[in-house]
Amino acid sequence: MGKTHFDLNFKNKLEIDINGGTDLDSDKKGATWAPLLKGINSITPAAADTTDATPYWDGEGFTDTEVTGKNITFALSGHRVAGDPAQDYVASRFLDIGDKLRTLARWTDPAGNIVESVATLTSIVPFGGAANVKQTFSFTLALNGKPSYTPADGGDGSTTPSEPQQTQAQGVPGGAKFSGE
Repeated sequence: MGKTHFDLNFKNKLEIDINGGTDLDSDKKGATWAPLLKGINSITPAAADTTDATPYWDGEGFTDTEVTGKNITFALSGHRVAGDPAQDYVASRFLDIGDKLRTLARWTDPAGNIVESVATLTSIVPFGGAANVKQTFSFTLALNGKPSYTPADGGDGSTTPSEPQQTQAQGVPGGAKFSGE
């Protein structure tokens, strides 16, 4: 049995456009991408699936579940680092509502696969905590609509369903590759 490979979480890279771009087609080229790194000590992604659970007669009383939608979010938390472009941008939106909270977001996983989307900054906490501790900082990055996916190999993310792809990452639809392979 070979050595097991585990990627460390810091190899995931989250960035936001601090210009506040809101269109992947027209604003991405002029985006000023700022990484969400300094002071961030925890990032938790979530998919919040919308599901349809329907029992069919042929299921003999058991339910068939289908995912019909997703609400993808990234909850970030850590300590406030004044002067960090990404944190300053998010903190400056604390009092905003509506479109002022939208910007472009990009996630690059450890293998180099890229997910891009328009996102909304929600639940912004620009500071907090006891008087004698580092200021806290947190917010949620909520992706809007279906994100754009670019695999590390530079393809369009599509696969041919008629012929299964064989990769080391067997069981992963589309033959997505993860780092360490």
